[in-house]
Amino acid sequence: MPQIVPVGDFRADVKSVTRYTDSGEVVVLTQNGRPRWAMVDYNEWNTAACERERMIARSILEAEAREASGELQVLTADEWRARRAQRRTER
Repeated sequence: MPQIVPVGDFRADVKSVTRYTDSGEVVVLTQNGRPRWAMVDYNEWNTAACERERMIARSILEAEAREASGELQVLTADEWRARRAQRRTER
């Protein structure tokens, strides 16, 4: 569960927030009572960002392989719209 901290409290005592991020927790800073920013440990953020990039790259490679094998057909936007319109009229 993330720690909720008003931005004013954060400004007054930054070190109190770093103890949460250092222990791996997410800190949500609020402004006027609404969530505004999220803070995480940089290394955790970087690891997650790199993993997301790897997942996207794997997905692209998989889609390209499926397209090359004929298992996946890539449509232009106009082709997709025409097929969607056809399915709607068939209902």
